[in-house]
Amino acid sequence: MLRLLSLCLAVMALLSACGPVYETQYSLVPPSSAEGRLCVNQCQQNRNYCRQNCGMSQQACVNEARSRALYDYQAYVNRQQAEKKPIKKSVSDFDRSYSCGNSSCEARCESDYRDCFGGSCGGQVIARSVCTAFCDQEKPAAAAPRLTPMPQGGVQAPMMQAPMGAAPMTNDGGYAAGSSLCQPGMRVSVEWKGDWYPATVKGNPRQDGRCPVHYDDFGSEDDESVSLRRIRPR
Repeated sequence: MLRLLSLCLAVMALLSACGPVYETQYSLVPPSSAEGRLCVNQCQQNRNYCRQNCGMSQQACVNEARSRALYDYQAYVNRQQAEKKPIKKSVSDFDRSYSCGNSSCEARCESDYRDCFGGSCGGQVIARSVCTAFCDQEKPAAAAPRLTPMPQGGVQAPMMQAPMGAAPMTNDGGYAAGSSLCQPGMRVSVEWKGDWYPATVKGNPRQDGRCPVHYDDFGSEDDESVSLRRIRPR
């Protein structure tokens, strides 16, 4: 109980210091020359290969984590039986495969692709900063359009930022479904009945937009899928 109270006080202190959270989104304008377009095709192939490697690394991590869970569970069963105690846990209580996220790996693939697209092939990479969380705390300001210069390419058109409190905008002018916070393995804080608790994202957003999380200080029986409004960065 004392530990939980201390945790709540610490989270409340952090909450008072929270501000808007931004992420950078990109629009890509292909090069006009035939050579540039062939170069872009090669960049896309390299990105696909990079993504495949990320997927294989993630699956290897999942397999190892689940094998470890079986080993730890059997050790737990043997210990409980030796001490003549009831077996209250299952294999899922020892499974940490949800931490095998590949978001950072795929982010590196995308970064290398943009460098190839704009730097080697002569395309344009247009970046814009979009508020994705705590947007109600954003202070209105008359900000100038944000441009990201590239080594090659033409003049970039200014991009409009999403309105305060709105969902992130996609490159085609629509709104992205979900938040960048809901990615497998992401460490976040989750609100529950007015308090914030440390948690880890278990997977991608559900079809209803809710995010599956595991509370770090609790068993898997307390896992749940929560609204994105209940998640903030840790």
